[in-house]
Amino acid sequence: MESLDRVLPQVARAGSLSEQVYQSLRESIADGRLAPGSRITERQLAAALDVSPTPVREALSKLEHEGLVERSDSRRLRVTDHPAETLHELMEVEIMLRGAEARFAARKITPDAIERMRASIDELVTARDSLTLAEQFEMAQRFDAEIARAAANPALRALLDSYAIYGSDFRLSRAAEDAKDPAWVERRIADHRAIVEALAAGDEDAAESVMRRHARSAIKNL
Repeated sequence: MESLDRVLPQVARAGSLSEQVYQSLRESIADGRLAPGSRITERQLAAALDVSPTPVREALSKLEHEGLVERSDSRRLRVTDHPAETLHELMEVEIMLRGAEARFAARKITPDAIERMRASIDELVTARDSLTLAEQFEMAQRFDAEIARAAANPALRALLDSYAIYGSDFRLSRAAEDAKDPAWVERRIADHRAIVEALAAGDEDAAESVMRRHARSAIKNL
């Protein structure tokens, strides 16, 4: 296997370091940089990520609990050799959870939040040609954050974070390819409008349905 310090995505130093390590390792397992069956150690990973062993140990504990790594002896672990469909099933769970979050948001969202979301879509449409893809992606994340705030369900949000196996950087890199198709961009904007109108109407079924479709289109090529 290629040297890990050239393979693993480096971690940011803002926020929880163990969470950053966890996301880096989880994404590397998902996209195959940490290959199924490969043996790993805390020391090896800490050196590759340029962090102390403690956040690596905490991250590996979470990954072991999720079944993405398994212990081969008291000191060594390996990446679990799951069939390919396992990761796709994790993404399916993420889709269902995003739908559930939109359903809860439809029960609770305020008129002010609806107006902010509509304004965000209008801003994106108006300024799209002058915005970088990263700026457009950030606006989409703010849109999602409004839904999360409206849903006001920390337990569900924690589950969503745990099942979102690909991080923002990887998703942005994939979106760069998808965004080359103008029709794909238009569908994303149309979905956002449909989500807002379902939320504004308090239509829980429609909000969940559109959000599931929207989430599936976002991750199907990951």
